[in-house]
Amino acid sequence: MTVFPRRLQRLGTTTLVVSLPRQWVTEVGLKAGDIVYLETDSDRVTIHAKEVVRESRGVILNADEIERPEVLKRLIVACFLQGYDEVKIVSEVGLTETMTQEALATVEQLPGYEVVEQTPRQMTLQAIVDATKFKVETMLRRLNVLITSMMTAAIDALARGAVEKVGEVATTGKKVEELYFLVVRQLILALRNPSLAQSVGIDSPIAALGYRLVAKAIEEASQHSIALAKESLNIRHKGPIPKRGLVNRMVALMEEVQLLFGNSVNAFLSLDLKAINSVLDRLPGLKENIAIAEKELIEEIDDPDLSVSLRASLMHFSAILDACEMVTEVALNKFVRMGSKIIYKAAT
Repeated sequence: MTVFPRRLQRLGTTTLVVSLPRQWVTEVGLKAGDIVYLETDSDRVTIHAKEVVRESRGVILNADEIERPEVLKRLIVACFLQGYDEVKIVSEVGLTETMTQEALATVEQLPGYEVVEQTPRQMTLQAIVDATKFKVETMLRRLNVLITSMMTAAIDALARGAVEKVGEVATTGKKVEELYFLVVRQLILALRNPSLAQSVGIDSPIAALGYRLVAKAIEEASQHSIALAKESLNIRHKGPIPKRGLVNRMVALMEEVQLLFGNSVNAFLSLDLKAINSVLDRLPGLKENIAIAEKELIEEIDDPDLSVSLRASLMHFSAILDACEMVTEVALNKFVRMGSKIIYKAAT
């Protein structure tokens, strides 16, 4: 890459112009009157000699070199996340039934991917959605709603011993995973294509990194919510019925964790400094309460199975709070980067 320094010139009263390097103009064959395309970023402008069109990207997976179906699944997911529009799975000897079924099941988990061709020796997966239609922040808001509903159902499973709530949490968890995959795909596509980045609401590579961390924190909170729902049933239905006071205390802690997690994601999306600091201020105290609860509750419990379930539940509480901390740290860093009446760039 060659750097050409240029001085801005004023044309008229409001317009600034800059000359193009003659060498580059000659190489790309431009002449006076031709149209060029400007692609803007936070601190740069890229000039294209022709309109920027996102190229379709494809990849081929050689199934004959893949030993196990679960490895094929991981590779298909990775191809989706990397932004490939087309994935061809090929085999000289023919795709086995287990490989075929694993591929079909995996596609069901990837929003916007469809099987468009299937023969005994080849399967073609195609992305059929317009990437510009899915803004990252919109998807994060939806993820936050889904996580809240999962935690509510897990609380209900603990409070009432509602068996059906475990299935409800698991079903919602699958939706979270699908949307999480789509968020990651969008972020990687945005890093590869700056014009797409603007469409999905990403203003810089640093922003993409922050969104990636937040999305992962939400996905991990989803997994812990599923585990909490299962442990809730163990607490209610294994061994002697626990005392009402014990259940109420666990429910109260879970409700606090749920509220704080939702607040952390909302603080990230709103960049409200008071909301960010409110979550950060509350985290240490709630973590301490969980540690105290573990010590006191375990001392009261004689049943080993119940004790294990309580410890596991409290561990999941703590893990969700770790996710809260990650989200709010990213929110605080984004607040500083974006600038405000509190923080602004010094004059040079």
